[in-house]
Amino acid sequence: MNTTISSGENSLTVFLAVWGAVLSSITFGWNLYRDLLDRARLKVEAQVRRIVRSPDGRWYQVKPDLGIAGASDQLFVVMNVTNIGRRPVQWQGWGGKHIKPERDKDSFTIVPTQLPKMLAEGETHSDLTRELMADVENIQSLFIWDAAGKKWYVSRKCLRKLKEDARKFRA
Repeated sequence: MNTTISSGENSLTVFLAVWGAVLSSITFGWNLYRDLLDRARLKVEAQVRRIVRSPDGRWYQVKPDLGIAGASDQLFVVMNVTNIGRRPVQWQGWGGKHIKPERDKDSFTIVPTQLPKMLAEGETHSDLTRELMADVENIQSLFIWDAAGKKWYVSRKCLRKLKEDARKFRA
């Protein structure tokens, strides 16, 4: 019995082995990429705003330098959170850390007005407070936390802009 394999059959076997390895590597990479993207992600911003009530009774936030009739004289720190991930997230609360501790505490919690709030994919929600306006220069970081206890921080750039706007519009 002769068991020699012709070169045509050998090259077909090698081709199929290489093809299977490439295809399985691409599939593994795609699944890993998809699973890493399939998670909750939040965009967190803090801004100085005034609030105004529209004729239909809804409340809106506006920039402090806009001359809109009926806008509040008081300035508020407004935390805007957008779910930019694929999974729903429940926003539980927000707070931050002080640069210099106040009343022997280095962190603070804001009593929320409209929380907890479940944020579906692409959904946005805002919460506001007057308490931080007097103390905005002493804020080291601002963050929110979700139902799992994960903290989502305001970026340094956004925090810097918040402090600049607070100085500008308080004067």
